[in-house]
Amino acid sequence: MKKRIQFFGSGVILAALSLLVLGAAPAFSADAWPVKQVELINPFAAGAAADIQARKLVEIISRDLGQPMVVRNVTGAGGAIAYNEVNRAKNDGHTLIWYSGAINTLAARKQISFDYTAFEPIAGVGAETVSIAVSAKSPWKDLKALIAHAKANPGKVTMGNSGMGSVTHMVPVAMASKAGVKIVHVPFGTGLAMVALLGGKIDSSSQHPAEVFNQVKAGEVRILAVSGEKRISLWPDVPTMKEQGVDLAFEQWRGIAAPKGTPKAVVDKLSPLVKKAVESKEWIDFAHSVGSTPRYQSPAVFGKFVAEADKETREIMAEAGLLK
Repeated sequence: MKKRIQFFGSGVILAALSLLVLGAAPAFSADAWPVKQVELINPFAAGAAADIQARKLVEIISRDLGQPMVVRNVTGAGGAIAYNEVNRAKNDGHTLIWYSGAINTLAARKQISFDYTAFEPIAGVGAETVSIAVSAKSPWKDLKALIAHAKANPGKVTMGNSGMGSVTHMVPVAMASKAGVKIVHVPFGTGLAMVALLGGKIDSSSQHPAEVFNQVKAGEVRILAVSGEKRISLWPDVPTMKEQGVDLAFEQWRGIAAPKGTPKAVVDKLSPLVKKAVESKEWIDFAHSVGSTPRYQSPAVFGKFVAEADKETREIMAEAGLLK
């Protein structure tokens, strides 16, 4: 009888220990993150504005992460393929999305079956203006001149962008709507709009600064306006749209997010590393060099910002007739 009692007591202890270990497993797994390489899925092509920024940022973050963080480009359908992949990925913190306003435009146009609420905000890293560019041979010296020509020649001015429904498409559509002009918008893949502009195939182009910087530096392209609230340090002499009479201020925001349900411990560990990277002199200097404005946002602040951006995006797209 004594032996049976001892055996029963040992079993209880073993069972209790097993439950304790099993109960602690999720927390241990999250605390130990990352246990392997972390992938940041970039919805846009290699060499594009989004790509060069993502690669620089993960280079800085990786130094403190304990495992490599790498960028993997998953292109197509304006970013829908990448967002679908991350939405279906395990929420263990090893697959992340290079998050941007694309989530807002894709959801608004019903190119994906979910919206920003399908992701866990980790950190906002900054904002990037959209620039209106023309050939250096163009007669237009500022945005007012381009708009005046478009008013006198409705439907004759062509403007390239990075793709239908992209921010570089939405901004000039909203600009034209607010200015009361009709512009023909021509979607291109990354980098192709600049080729068409320089080849005289289109009259103007809407691009992020990093995608047109080299052409501006070479004297081949002139920037007429930027879409942010303020001028950017890269081109301090280029006025905003608002300064030129068009009541529009809209930028491409960027950040990092994870599939919904990613453990809080992962978010709590990664967000401070992103903060450290974004506030480093190395990143600030780099961001300014490609026309981006560094701006760290905590998970809570970033989440609220994305929700507000989603509402604003839908309002602009509705006004411009882009909603489906």
